[in-house]
Amino acid sequence: MRCASNRVRRARPSLGTFVEVTARGDREPELHGAIDRAFDAIARVDRQMSFHDPDSDISRVNREAFRRKVRVDPWTWRVLRAAQELSHQSDGIFDITVARKLMQWNYLPRRYRNVSEGNWRDIILEKNCTVRFRQRVIVDLGGIAKGFAVDRAVEVLKCAGVPSGVVNAGGDLRVFGLKSELVHLRRPAEPMRPAGAIKLRERALATSGIYFAQKRCGRAVVSSLLDGRTCRSSRKLVSVSVAASACMIADALTKIVFVLGEKSVPLLAQYHADALLLERDGAPSWMFRSSCDTCDPTRFD
Repeated sequence: MRCASNRVRRARPSLGTFVEVTARGDREPELHGAIDRAFDAIARVDRQMSFHDPDSDISRVNREAFRRKVRVDPWTWRVLRAAQELSHQSDGIFDITVARKLMQWNYLPRRYRNVSEGNWRDIILEKNCTVRFRQRVIVDLGGIAKGFAVDRAVEVLKCAGVPSGVVNAGGDLRVFGLKSELVHLRRPAEPMRPAGAIKLRERALATSGIYFAQKRCGRAVVSSLLDGRTCRSSRKLVSVSVAASACMIADALTKIVFVLGEKSVPLLAQYHADALLLERDGAPSWMFRSSCDTCDPTRFD
């Protein structure tokens, strides 16, 4: 098969980071049009699922869903449903209601008061894309929506006939088409230095670590990576990278693997996902592949 002759790469600020879209194909004007539509899809996710935007679906749900049913965008409902499924399968390790702790530690703006200490079970998803809460919990989709946005952008590019490309939202990325991409990982203790590389083709990759996420709260040092069962933050100076078919799944699974480590193998296998844990010096300490093939521990195929 003949390789695509043109490559167009563009970036915009969105989702609290910079999003880069790369498209390859024969006709450059068509690539630009496809990238425009991919950014439109990303903007829709950002607009509806932002914790910071007072007009977003998530803000409306957080204000009103404990009093009445709130109808949301079908995409928002899909992400809430996926979050519920992952909360159930992880026994609450992944829980979008940890937003109350993230507000307390100033990772999120403190715009809600009288928040209950509920959990993911207090979120009720009903027909016609409606949401209600059993009690006043506060949700944040920061641990899953970015991956969903990447998936939607890739879907748009494919529907536009783009044969191959990459969508990268601050390190949550997805590669599609015949061409593989080399993705470099950071050393957890020295995040400006590379630790190694992973080769990706027709795969999504997400990485979680606390190297940019620690802060002092009173006398304690906390991070934004929490175990939803206990609301305790992790202080392990390691990183977890997960590869899966969908970026939304890879994004969420990194948080679960960060807490469970090797105990996450059954869940990784269920999603046909691969995981790599790097120690503080960048050395790989544990890897799981969903296939039975042996491979270089610094590479996902």
